[in-house]
Amino acid sequence: MRKRSPLACVYCCQPATTKDHVIPRCLLEQPFPPNLPTVPSCRPCNEAYSRDEQYFLAVMAQASCAPSLQSKVEDGGVVDRMLQRSGGLDAHFLENMGVAKNSRVFVIPDEIRIANIVQKVAFGLYCHRYTPKTIPSLNAFLALKPIHDSDRGNFIFMMAHTERFRPRPWKHLQTVACPSKGKIQVFDYMFVRNWVWGDFGRLFCIMRFHETIWAAVRCPYPPNRKNAKRRVGIPHSGQGLLWSEFRKTVSAAYVFFT
Repeated sequence: MRKRSPLACVYCCQPATTKDHVIPRCLLEQPFPPNLPTVPSCRPCNEAYSRDEQYFLAVMAQASCAPSLQSKVEDGGVVDRMLQRSGGLDAHFLENMGVAKNSRVFVIPDEIRIANIVQKVAFGLYCHRYTPKTIPSLNAFLALKPIHDSDRGNFIFMMAHTERFRPRPWKHLQTVACPSKGKIQVFDYMFVRNWVWGDFGRLFCIMRFHETIWAAVRCPYPPNRKNAKRRVGIPHSGQGLLWSEFRKTVSAAYVFFT
């Protein structure tokens, strides 16, 4: 019998030594759902995103009214302990806070760090949805600006509906019950063909985190399933800039209100 060749890390093409959860567990609620999707990864790539994942959680928790997140910023909560351990992160939030005309306090987030996470999540979901024999490079997945649920200019909301403005079905990965608000969708997603603006017909992965942050990532065209050999693309070089920065389709600066 031929010895099975080792799996390659989907991010850097080096031999995989562990598995990386597609949706970071810090963004989910315990107890975690069974059979969370994972992808082969090497240890360095597995750990490379941890700080951005914690940053995403801290920003989202301070910008949300969802009960599943509010408890995290209270004294002794996950985010509160995180800020106490990391003086630099706490100082970063203080430096990037402001007060709007309506007296609401807002945080200007580092959108690139958040985009790096949603780009990585969309990549993993794509691999599980389409099971490509040729795994595309993470560089081929381009994230739009993340949008807060309260933003009236939420064009991602439009993409989650059909041309007749009928809601498309979500894939709910985790739902939790909250006494004060009923059910909270901790994470759900869908793959859709864009019809709202530019690049009509292109494939997008739309995601919601704790019903607070909306994200959309442009994905490569679905693979040709006749490919004979499974392999990975070129190593990931980082998103760098948001895709909407390139296209100039979204020029407004989004802020996350707390």
